[in-house]
Amino acid sequence: MAKKRRVRPYHSIEEIQMRKEQLDEVIELENEEIKQLWGKLMEKEEDLSRSEQILKYVKYGFMAYDGMMMLHKLKRNYGSILNIFRR
Repeated sequence: MAKKRRVRPYHSIEEIQMRKEQLDEVIELENEEIKQLWGKLMEKEEDLSRSEQILKYVKYGFMAYDGMMMLHKLKRNYGSILNIFRR
């Protein structure tokens, strides 16, 4: 159940407009932060040397192997992958 928020009583139109301006500023700052983080996420990787590329693929291989072993262990302990979410 969602937590109820306390509503602050407003006594005039000016208070409502001031609160709206504050919220607009907060939203604008958060939008700028999201744009910066999204830009960092989507940065193109610089050209890697051949050895760095090989190491990157080896790292991905180990991550995939680790994930498969975890799934195997969970399947062995719970009997089925679907039973993991039922308990």
